[in-house]
Amino acid sequence: MKFLKFLFILSLTCVSLLAQGTKKIALTFDDGPKAKITEEILEVLKENNAKATFFILGSNGKRYPKILEKIHEDGHQLANHSYNHPNLRKIPLAEVKKELESTNKIITDVTGEKVVYFRPPYGSLGQVRKEEVKKQLGMESVMWNICPKDWEKKSDTDYIAKFLIENSKDNGIVLLHDHSKTAKALKIAIPQLKSQGFEFVTVEELNKSKK
Repeated sequence: MKFLKFLFILSLTCVSLLAQGTKKIALTFDDGPKAKITEEILEVLKENNAKATFFILGSNGKRYPKILEKIHEDGHQLANHSYNHPNLRKIPLAEVKKELESTNKIITDVTGEKVVYFRPPYGSLGQVRKEEVKKQLGMESVMWNICPKDWEKKSDTDYIAKFLIENSKDNGIVLLHDHSKTAKALKIAIPQLKSQGFEFVTVEELNKSKK
């Protein structure tokens, strides 16, 4: 009887572990690349065998092409966050296209691949503009559903790590930025989340897993 009870508990544990293994989450970083800081983030990701998506500013990508190459070589995804970080909802469509296309070129020169995903600065776009961009450039906008607000002063390393550990979820897209405190928080949070069964994937991989 005790043996049957043991087998039952063991089967429940296996089912639980299998369920945990299906949890996928996408870490995304806006506004980079930045000297030293982005490289610090890349090192943490490498240590934990975690993949991520970097929504770069074209102006920063032009300034630090070697870091873009490193992001790509490490197996992460490069995506578009505009060239100069304007509010895409408040400028003419022609300027929106210029912002995105100029950044696409910088990314494609590194990856050799077409850029499909972009994130509008401030998350500001609107449905009409979103459809216009998709129709004319074939690009998909990417928002988020987990946000520790790492840009705020009150969001220190401990707060960011605690927030991620407590609020991460299956199919989550985490909004982060290229900050040193964020890199330090990930050093704490990623191993904890991996122990909970999370797999860290790119936005592209996350979208494919939903199909």
